[in-house]
Amino acid sequence: MNLIEVKDLSFYYENEKYVLDKVSFVIESGKYYSIIGHNGSGKSTLAKLLMGLLVKKEGSISAFNLAYNRQNIEEIRSHIGIVFQNPDNQFIGSTVQDDIAFGLENRRVPHEEMNDIILKFTKEVGMEDYLEKEPEMLSGGQKQRVAIAGVLALNPDVIIFDEATSMLDPVGRKDIHDTIVKLREKNPNLTLISITHDIEEAFQSDEIIVLEHGKIFAKGKPEEILEKASDLKRIGLNVPFLYEVKEELNKRGIKVNEYKDIQRMVDEICK
Repeated sequence: MNLIEVKDLSFYYENEKYVLDKVSFVIESGKYYSIIGHNGSGKSTLAKLLMGLLVKKEGSISAFNLAYNRQNIEEIRSHIGIVFQNPDNQFIGSTVQDDIAFGLENRRVPHEEMNDIILKFTKEVGMEDYLEKEPEMLSGGQKQRVAIAGVLALNPDVIIFDEATSMLDPVGRKDIHDTIVKLREKNPNLTLISITHDIEEAFQSDEIIVLEHGKIFAKGKPEEILEKASDLKRIGLNVPFLYEVKEELNKRGIKVNEYKDIQRMVDEICK
């Protein structure tokens, strides 16, 4: 089932050239998508359009069978949760519990139901022991997990991660990647869209959309995108480190297929 459909979408800022030029793709229910590209590729503008923060110039965007327009945007947003680049910009409450409760209050969830909802989703992201903590006392990765819990509590059909790991150190990035893996296991119908520059993260998704100068350069499953590895490098993008290792091993006569999990790669080599 297609949740979001983008057709011939174009956008430009006033007195500037096209930032997006006739971009088309669909987002299917229950899949994990990554949208990648170097700075200036148009991915940040596309994220804002998907969130309804910008208005298209040409083409069309629809979600849940509703066109993106002034009449429908609030209904569309009620189905979409957003995790931003800087988690500090999302915090409102003085504690973790208060912060998640704020979103539930806006949805008019009865107070007697809130505690169970908050506990359920903080457990889902491993933050149930931090309910009384002040957000500023948390690490970057912990803040993002709280932000994810707050979004999950609102029961969205789609979560957009807008460069959600770009301000984190490697430990924090792994923390969020692991959280996303667990989310997918527990919520198979949840659709995830990650706007990212993290190539390692992107190749863990089901589908990848590569943008280059406002156009779609490639789209498909990770293994299909890797068939264009030399083209990716030509436009300034890398490929996953383990893929590079696999290719180097294969050149040396050590045949390896695995490129996503280092332990499985080692096991394959040692067979």
